[in-house]
Amino acid sequence: MNCTLILVSRNLGGQSLVPLFLLPLGIILFMAYYISSTRGNPLPPSVPIAEEVHGSPLWGFVIMLSAVGFLFGAAQAPAPGFWMYASLLFILIFVSGMSAWSGFHYVFTHGGLEITTLGFRLRSIPAEQIERYAVEPWSFFRGYGIRGVGNRRAYVWGNRGVQINTSQGVVYLGHSDPERIVRDLDMIRR
Repeated sequence: MNCTLILVSRNLGGQSLVPLFLLPLGIILFMAYYISSTRGNPLPPSVPIAEEVHGSPLWGFVIMLSAVGFLFGAAQAPAPGFWMYASLLFILIFVSGMSAWSGFHYVFTHGGLEITTLGFRLRSIPAEQIERYAVEPWSFFRGYGIRGVGNRRAYVWGNRGVQINTSQGVVYLGHSDPERIVRDLDMIRR
């Protein structure tokens, strides 16, 4: 039995060990820390050379549909306090689906590369930190979305992309046409 089910059954049975809302709040805090840990400083304002988008409307639809299914399932719960928990998880899952649908936006300028989703800056890579890059495949088993540990990060919703080695670590940008990413990176390095 997974952790969520244990917490739900104990809260519904009156044996609350941890308030249910702490789980989604913990997830949100972990995500905020994870994303901000290698975000970098914003690049100076500059005219974009190119902008690429890498998303997956299919994955976005599946994730958002599962969020709606979760909410309908939660409506069957007898405890009214469970709705706060379910609402927080619904928002978390639904926003993840919107992010997959909208995709990762890569903005290439002479100052470097910025990666955003839903208007939120995920990562900035100054041009002088880019050492080399090459088209590389991405395995389904490595997962999709924002991935990575330490100084390695991936922003991917598919199986193709470009691996960028920087002085700060490795960044993988997913894209259906990775040669366009290479061409855009070449324009930054000129």
